[in-house]
Amino acid sequence: MKMPQSHQFSRRHLLVSGLASGAYLTSGCGKPEPEKPAITSDSNRSPVPLRVLYIGDSSDSQVILRGWSSISEHPLDIESVSCDRHRVEELSNQLVAICPRVDVAIVPISSLPLLQQLELIVPLGDSVLRDHAESMGNLYPSVRNAAVLYAGEALCTPLGATQQCLVSSEPIEPPGSWAAYDDLILSWEGKAAEPTAEGWLAASFLNRCLGEQRWLLGSDDLQPLLSGQSYIDALEMMVQTCSRYPELGQTPQAIWEAITKGELVGGIAFPFHQSTSDAILTINRLPNRSDGNRVLLDAFSPTAALSSACRQTAIAMQFMAWLSGGEGSETVRSEVAGMGNVRMPSANARQLGSPDSRSGYSQFLSDFLSNPVTTPTLKLLQGERYYAVLDRHVGLAVRGELSCEEALKATCQSWEEITEQVGREDQIRTWKRANGLRG
Repeated sequence: MKMPQSHQFSRRHLLVSGLASGAYLTSGCGKPEPEKPAITSDSNRSPVPLRVLYIGDSSDSQVILRGWSSISEHPLDIESVSCDRHRVEELSNQLVAICPRVDVAIVPISSLPLLQQLELIVPLGDSVLRDHAESMGNLYPSVRNAAVLYAGEALCTPLGATQQCLVSSEPIEPPGSWAAYDDLILSWEGKAAEPTAEGWLAASFLNRCLGEQRWLLGSDDLQPLLSGQSYIDALEMMVQTCSRYPELGQTPQAIWEAITKGELVGGIAFPFHQSTSDAILTINRLPNRSDGNRVLLDAFSPTAALSSACRQTAIAMQFMAWLSGGEGSETVRSEVAGMGNVRMPSANARQLGSPDSRSGYSQFLSDFLSNPVTTPTLKLLQGERYYAVLDRHVGLAVRGELSCEEALKATCQSWEEITEQVGREDQIRTWKRANGLRG
């Protein structure tokens, strides 16, 4: 693989990097740890550490370090940047500043288009995907289509694809619509919840909109579509159902634990650790009308990308492959938030293991991700800004501070402003690529 050198970036990239270097977060993401000097490698010295950027909690970095050290003597130097998903507006600036000094970047899926446009990451190529599939198993079709491919080109190695599901502590008939789900919550006397914490509201709303034929933005002009009546109806139903919950502001993990403990009858959630026991729970897909099988990945699903500044490609590729499903990585992927199985069980694994050997959620996830039909998340240039705007305005509607129509119109206006700032033509091309077109 021919690797572009770190100094061969476009003039635009250099300008953006210069701006970003002085733009560390004032709105949520902590400062990264100081860069450590590289270790010179020769026959008498230790190998040069693999430099890794990790967007996430520093405790997760320690889990990755321990897991890697159990299978490799090659040292890692992980630079963690903690970033709350409801305070991400400046995340792009940090990524642009840090990526030129690392070998591997573990970043949210929504960050990939910007890194690709600025040539900060290197496409992996189909041969890499085939090699990984031969050694570790095929990726789930939806993960490959929605996370890995961008305009038909493989940009990253996926590390997780968690999905919200309908969880209950008692057997139920799966509701066929969100109105039926609302009726179910009434029958539970409101002892339920769905993710309404800051940073999760947009995800909950988008999950309710998966039946939309015209998805979020116009493909030819990038005009926001959220002010349409069907989107307003979806938000109004969400607001109505949220008014029945005893408490708002909960995360998926908190809801899962409350159902497990019997504090709630059910709701929408997923487990923090995919190895969590769920033997007493009933797990169903969300009630998304005729498109209930369509897969939407969370905008913050973790991916590993090869930096164009990478100085040791072979070990970087080995690390990325290992983390996405290599032997010895199971514990890491079960303990780090957002990570999980992204590969289909091999034929041998299916023969050796019974259906009951996996948790109910793992089985649900395996069945669901096997579907190749996907809907693109906000995979845009500075997509985290679009997400943050939507999250904030959905929250205002849920709390009754704005009507649903007002909230979505305000979202559309803000999205238009972001598009103008980023550049409409570039963003149109990006959105087409996120939808699988070679724009």
